[in-house]
Amino acid sequence: MKRSLLILTLMLTVCLVFVSCGNMNLGFGNYTFNGVHIETYHNTACYSVETWTNAETGIEVKTKEAGTLFLSEGTYILYENTCPICSKTTNEAE
Repeated sequence: MKRSLLILTLMLTVCLVFVSCGNMNLGFGNYTFNGVHIETYHNTACYSVETWTNAETGIEVKTKEAGTLFLSEGTYILYENTCPICSKTTNEAE
């Protein structure tokens, strides 16, 4: 009985890990974003998102164009298909 419960728990955990993440590194829910719009004093751009990780004061984003970036709160907008600021789609990102 204990062995079957352990196997069931392990299978459920593995399924949740592989199914729930989208392109975010860890977490539950729908966290799939294909683009990020960055708005700072010196830079305004859209990039394609490969993976992203939520942090306490912002996010860490791995992009195709600029590599890995750390973006603090208030300087970015994650979007799924079309940027709400500059209307670029994820295929048109810089």
